[in-house]
Amino acid sequence: MKTICIIPARYGSTRIKAKPLIKIYGQTLLQITYEAVKKSKLFDKVFIATDSEKIKTIAASFGAICHITSSKCKNGSERCAELVKTLSQKINAEDLIINMQCDEPFIQKSHLKNFIELLKNINNNNFQIGTIVCPIKKSDISNDSVVKAHINNGENIVSNFTRKISKEYSKIYQHVGIYGYKANVLLKLAALAQSKREKEESLEQLRWLENGYKICCSLIKKNISSINTYNDIKKL
Repeated sequence: MKTICIIPARYGSTRIKAKPLIKIYGQTLLQITYEAVKKSKLFDKVFIATDSEKIKTIAASFGAICHITSSKCKNGSERCAELVKTLSQKINAEDLIINMQCDEPFIQKSHLKNFIELLKNINNNNFQIGTIVCPIKKSDISNDSVVKAHINNGENIVSNFTRKISKEYSKIYQHVGIYGYKANVLLKLAALAQSKREKEESLEQLRWLENGYKICCSLIKKNISSINTYNDIKKL
């Protein structure tokens, strides 16, 4: 079983156009994310999947293997799934696929290592998908750009994701934009029809929950910043 990282890099991002190419500390978000993944040495292969020739050219400039995927992909997982189909001779059904979104430039090797360990036990536990959560800042609870995760603390299984404030749950975590699944599960997820709540909140993972898939969380003990809006960039 190989562990493969795919970084989906969409040019036409909804909140920030060409988000992967936004620069912080002199480098693009895409390069920062890619190099963090490569330097971790936790992955057998690392690919970038994009809808943009410009992004592909820039990715090549820092040595990344980048593939063009359809502009019709509705989310990162669909883009990852398309690449898995393209590379079907190199990727087995049981291989672990880590969907690493490039708006998480502050992810660390220790976070990824713990996450991969969680996913390696996927066959022995009652879940099909993994993700990462961290403590949420009080100031972000009312921020619609920050995705909230509600989990069953006993098993760390997600009960809901939302951008809204929910008084129904006592414990709220910040969702970190990383998913993990086996290649065959990813292909099944990408084939599901969009759900009503997914469209309302622009959260692909709601489609999975509404179709009965269980998502288990790896918890980071300290809050980490995500890049969701131009205001997040200004804060840096």
